[in-house]
Order: sequence, then C-alpha cells, then structure tokens
Amino acid sequence: MKPLIGIPAHPTLFERNHSIIQSCGQNYIESVEKAGGIVLILPITADEEAIRRQAEMCDAYLIPGGIDVNPLSYGENPHPLLQMTRLEYDEYEISLIREITKTGKPVLGICRGIQIINVAFGGTLWQDVSLRPETTFLHQQKEMDNSSVSHKVLIENDSLLHQLYGDELLTNSFHHQAVKDTGKGLRVIARAEDGVVEALEGENYPFLLAVQWHPECFIRLAVNPMMKIFDAFIAACGKENTK
Repeated sequence: MKPLIGIPAHPTLFERNHSIIQSCGQNYIESVEKAGGIVLILPITADEEAIRRQAEMCDAYLIPGGIDVNPLSYGENPHPLLQMTRLEYDEYEISLIREITKTGKPVLGICRGIQIINVAFGGTLWQDVSLRPETTFLHQQKEMDNSSVSHKVLIENDSLLHQLYGDELLTNSFHHQAVKDTGKGLRVIARAEDGVVEALEGENYPFLLAVQWHPECFIRLAVNPMMKIFDAFIAACGKENTK
C-alpha cells in the first residue's frame, strides 16, 4: 500500500477578489508521487482538534516552501528587509509540526519548511541573509531555469544527506531568510560555503530531514539527482510502495 503524505496548503492572495487561495505546488505533488506516495493537501486551520486529526491521518508529512516566517513567531520585531508574511499560517504549521513530531512520523522540510521547522523547535531565523555578520553570497539565484544549480552545499559525515550524496552537493537556491539559532532537538548537517545553514536533521528522531533548497524543482529532468531525497522520505514510511 502506498503511504499517504500530508502537505500543508500554502496561502496565496487572489488579486481579482482579494481572497486567499490555499494551494500546493505541482512539483511537490509529482515528486512525492514519483517516489511512491499519495498526496493529501491539508487546509490551514486554527482548530486544535482539526490539527490533531491532520497529524494522525497521514503516514508522513512534507512541509513546503513559501512566504517568509513572521518574526513574531520567534520573538523578534520585523526588519525592513522582511517580505510578505501571514502569522496565522506560521501558527498553524508550528502547531501541526509539534503534533506530528509527537508521533515520530517522517517529516521532510523544504525551503520555508526548514525555517518553520526550526522555529517550531524553538530556533530563530535571519530575517535576511545579508544581516549575518559573515560575508554572505547570493542565495536567490538569477538562473532562469529553477532546476539549474546555484551553489555548493557541504555535508556533515554522520548524516542522512551524507549517506545519499557524500561530502557535497550542488543545489538550486531561492531564499533570503535562513536558520540562525538552531532549535532544540535539531542539528545542522549541511552548510553553504559561506556558512549559511542548508540542512537540518532531527536528533533521536526516526526521520526528520529539512533542506533549504528546492529539490522538487528537478522533477522534470531526465536524470533527477534530487529524487534520492524523496525516495528516502517515502522509504522511511515503512510501507511497501507500488510505483
């Protein structure tokens, strides 16, 4: 039986009537499906019972990319470089992540996903990577093709990513916020060459992997180097997958 993978919806402002649309990027869906999973898109809610039920109903969860995390979520005031946020969305995902991690179910975070996971574990963020005291290179790539690589990621030896890729990996890059103080129960397992955190792993957790780049953007390549991440994620569900 294929595992059921929950993906929280992302809020998007529909300009025609100023309403909020809850949606999920097609690349996430196709990447999970290619690895052998079935996607269930989870609506944003403030209902505590609904969040608990969402955390119970799926075999694993992918926390996707999206808008900036509101700094109020980790006790800071907004910097002028902060971009669009939605506090209710942060509160929902933080509550969902905390409920999921009580169960020990597999979790994969992507881009904003690594950031909100870090905040859910008590960590903080750089509201813009330019605020780091160290010299920081461009992390919002200028390549037109989002499956083109932008920079190198250096991977720690004792980590799941190292098992998949070895010492280093070339990735794409579409972020301006980044992990600052690491949340309790998480450890940094990869950095860019300028020191920016590129991946986290859960300590003493069956499978919690979060990456700062967008592996789902490689889904349409004939040879997809990022499928290893999705394959490992689905394999962690402990289900027999029929592809």
